[in-house]
Amino acid sequence: MSETNQTETQTVYIPMSRKQLIQVAAFGVAAGLIVWGLTYVLETYVLKSLLCSAKQVSTCAVAAQYGEVIATLIAGAIGLFILVKIQVFRPLLVVIATVVSLWGLIGVVSEQPWYIVGLSLAGMYLVGYLVFTWVTRLRLFWLVVILLLVLIVAMRLILTA
Repeated sequence: MSETNQTETQTVYIPMSRKQLIQVAAFGVAAGLIVWGLTYVLETYVLKSLLCSAKQVSTCAVAAQYGEVIATLIAGAIGLFILVKIQVFRPLLVVIATVVSLWGLIGVVSEQPWYIVGLSLAGMYLVGYLVFTWVTRLRLFWLVVILLLVLIVAMRLILTA
């Protein structure tokens, strides 16, 4: 009898406190700013000095892309650590979905002024982390994977349009 009562009281979602949601939102903004700042630092002070020389002009053009890749992976690793620390359900799925859906975002907004690039990245990472954290709260794993794939494809189509 106690098993039937337990299954009837289970919700479709894993519960999440308001504090966790605020922490995820704060980290989403921070992750966007981390990607933006690290991309700039890596491109300007590390990769351009390594890749740009008189003989290697073609490799100099991809320094920004390499910087963004490295910065995105570092922010994703930090994000995984933070989401585990605040006990978000399925943190690896959240980080993978956010990184894949926002991959190459700086290339899309790079021609804007610096403050627009920073605000865009902060806003998109905020939305990404919040949406994917919310979706991964579903109890049915197969449904989570399908929804994440649909959302990732939708975000990639929107960003590349």
